[in-house]
Amino acid sequence: MIIKRISCKVKEGQKEIFYEYQKQWEPLSKVKGFLGQLGGWSEKQPLTACVYSFWESQADYQYFMKEVHDRIYVNSGQESSFTSIDVNMFQEELRISGLEESFANVLRNGNFIRVSLSQVKEQKTEHFVEMQKKVWNFGLRKAEEMLGGTFSFSQKESNYFLVLSVWKSEKFHQKYMELNFPELIETAKPKNDVLELVGEKFKVEEAWRVSPTVPLINRNFVSNDIKQSGAFL
Repeated sequence: MIIKRISCKVKEGQKEIFYEYQKQWEPLSKVKGFLGQLGGWSEKQPLTACVYSFWESQADYQYFMKEVHDRIYVNSGQESSFTSIDVNMFQEELRISGLEESFANVLRNGNFIRVSLSQVKEQKTEHFVEMQKKVWNFGLRKAEEMLGGTFSFSQKESNYFLVLSVWKSEKFHQKYMELNFPELIETAKPKNDVLELVGEKFKVEEAWRVSPTVPLINRNFVSNDIKQSGAFL
């Protein structure tokens, strides 16, 4: 699975305009290999929009970029509503099991997202991955109403990792932080492995959620609606 992370710093007074542009992504549901897209406003930085899209393979994502992306972006005009954009691509290393078996359903039903972005010491990457597999994944799997998630590495930097978990609601994530997290962090001791760690949390904006609506075997086309619509990704 391929994960695209986008972080946009939206101009003061432009949140409503950005919000409306971001609602235009429904036609993306027909693109081959598309698994879903979620977004919301950062809890720490209210003017920062967080958007994550998920693809079955690199080939599917590249097709989207070649055949769909540029036309949509040029037509959208959305770039006028933000001051900066940060884009990172990740490749899945481990799936984090939760209540939902299908990752597309994880994205359909999740309402709260927790993300950790870690720059890991070069000599500690193997241990960091091992702790994710044996400690964090196991602990998250036991957490109430954790729907699923992914542990992925940057396509540009082999020691830069993304951990994304999807929750039924913020309430259940907070419960996990109080009941499960302290023991897990004490066991994994990530400070020994990590150079820098950045956390990100947001409530999912329902109007920004895009889910695949056509079976994958039939999504071998991009409709004219996609090419004609204006949006941003």
